[in-house]
Amino acid sequence: MPVSPLRIGVVDDHRAISAGLPRGLAAYLPPHSTFTDALSVAELLSAGRAFDVVLLDINLGDGSVPEQNVRAVADAGCPVLLYTAVETPGRLARCLRAGALGVVGKHQEWATLAEAILLASRGEPFLNADWAAAMEAVSGTGIPHLAPREAEVLRLYAAGLPLRVVAEHLHIAEDTAKEYLGRVRLKYAEAGRPAPTKTDLYRRAFEDGHLDPQSDG
Repeated sequence: MPVSPLRIGVVDDHRAISAGLPRGLAAYLPPHSTFTDALSVAELLSAGRAFDVVLLDINLGDGSVPEQNVRAVADAGCPVLLYTAVETPGRLARCLRAGALGVVGKHQEWATLAEAILLASRGEPFLNADWAAAMEAVSGTGIPHLAPREAEVLRLYAAGLPLRVVAEHLHIAEDTAKEYLGRVRLKYAEAGRPAPTKTDLYRRAFEDGHLDPQSDG
């Protein structure tokens, strides 16, 4: 029985990565599979196309929040596979919790990526060592679960913005931003990793992947 070609979306702001995928995967995927690349999730979804799987880089330069990108693609009815160089367990785990079906590092072989794509296109998870490490990192090891707004306040405040500016950026009252930050501190204290100062919050945010790494993702 012939295998149907796959429609693959790619969200990556490094054009060289996107351009190399069709050739690298040609020998491993069904013939005539197509690739549609975009610099952001919004750009990819704006075309209104259906995809059998979307390869999503975590560290995009548009300032978007990785787990929110995963949810947006999943809500559009497309399976999501993380294709990234980012290895921060906390960040990977949040994306997996948001609905991503697996993680493939950009250093891995084409055959590995193709296997993950085929599984994800059928709605099946790709359960490799990266997946296991990410989930183990948030299983009883002191990484608290933050609500999306709490994570946004932490990310901006830990990046160096004054709380007033954080509030303006998120279009909320400064007292509301302060309340979110208080919840973040409380959750870290309950997890056994207190963060009473801004420096402590920066450390926690960096350790748990709320701040963008300096390396390309």
